[in-house]
Amino acid sequence: MERLVRTGLLYDFYGGLLTDKQRKVMELYYNEDWSLAEIATKEAVSRQAVHDLLQRSERLMEEYEAKLGLVKLFTKQQTILMDIAQKLGKIIEECEPNSPKTKLLYEIKEQIEQLIELETLEEGEIKDGI
Repeated sequence: MERLVRTGLLYDFYGGLLTDKQRKVMELYYNEDWSLAEIATKEAVSRQAVHDLLQRSERLMEEYEAKLGLVKLFTKQQTILMDIAQKLGKIIEECEPNSPKTKLLYEIKEQIEQLIELETLEEGEIKDGI
């Protein structure tokens, strides 16, 4: 499962750098859950050709990640944001309810949680610049 998540993140960040055919096959295989045989039939190529294309695409995205490190940076930022939100939650619990400072801390926590939730947006929304 971890490999699927990583491939999904790589695709979210670097899918736009793949060819149209690579993107199409990646989307059918990973997002639409098509088998290699189904994709091969649709694309009028061999199952081995589809497998090779997927392997090349994944390897290419891993190379982009090795050079740019966007997935690593994103993952680190998400971990930090979750830690900050958790610590803010503890501080809010210790504060006096309904005080102006408590309300401000709660607003900050909500904004951090919104940033964390950005990772769950659908691929199209991320590509559209949200």
